[in-house]
Formats: sequence, structure tokens, C-alpha cells
Amino acid sequence: MLALMFRSNPLQALPDGLKRPMTATGRSPSWFADRYLLALEVLGPNVAADKLADVALSIVAQWAHETGRGQHEYAFNLGGWRAQSKEPFYEAKDNLSADGRAYRWRAWDDLPNAVAHQIQRLHDRFPSAWRLLIAQPTASSWVEELGRKGYYTAPPKSYAQAWAMHRHELARVGK
Repeated sequence: MLALMFRSNPLQALPDGLKRPMTATGRSPSWFADRYLLALEVLGPNVAADKLADVALSIVAQWAHETGRGQHEYAFNLGGWRAQSKEPFYEAKDNLSADGRAYRWRAWDDLPNAVAHQIQRLHDRFPSAWRLLIAQPTASSWVEELGRKGYYTAPPKSYAQAWAMHRHELARVGK
């Protein structure tokens, strides 16, 4: 069980299912540092100290891949999560979809809660990938497992290669 702490935000108390604007939230020079430090904070009580930095880096690298390092991050949606019934959302086309349909994407009102909720979603919806991530945070097996479990539609090996490139670059930049 993951015990996450969420920060209080009065905007999060808005009525369920409320449409939010498609606001760009990731175009910042501190994109990596902001998300990495919050991931460390959220994961800290839940991950062994000797693996904490690697787990956080691996998750942020996956978010970097999903958002083009923040260039396509809107409403603090770090991982391309679609909105479920009664969740706050924004509407936009899926860049990878051939049909040009607009979808409802999950929206968050602030970065700290977005990071905490999205780590919780990863843990809860993809437990087999989570176990692989915790066991071997620098290996791509957890990212490939996300693909096998339906998180993305790209071939798992090519997605994992892109993730590894992001992880390597973010590790280099973060030092």
C-alpha cells in the first residue's frame, strides 16, 4: 500500500467533472527539477532510501517522454491520463490518434497534487509495473510492462528505448 500525502488546495474541491482550460503547465526551465523534487517528496516514505533517487528519476523520465519534456504538458497532466467519470478534465486531440478525435484528459489544478495523484495512479493501476520499478528502477522492464498492460500503444521496446534516452539525459542534466 502506498501512503501518499496530498497537499490541500481549495481548487481541488471544485465540483467533480468540471471542465478546465487547456493551459500549458510544463514550459519552464525548471520543469525537471520541479517534478523530480516533488516525486522525491511523495516517494520518500514509500521507497527504500537506496532506491529513492533512481525511482523518482525513472518516473520523471517517463513523464518527460509522455509530455515532450513538458512542451505538451497541459493542466499538470504528466502522463497522458484520460479523465474518468466525474474527474476534472480538459479536451484536446490525441497527437498520436489518426482519427483526429478530441478526448477528455485528466486535469489537475496544481503541480504538487498532480505529482502525488499520478504516482498513486501508476501504483494502483499498474501494480506489476510498479513492482518492477521498485525492484530495478534503472531497468526498462517496468516501462515495457506499462505497454503490455495498456498504458500506451507503441511497441514496448521502442517506447522503452525512448524512455532510456530521456532517463540518461535527465540524469546527466540533474547532476
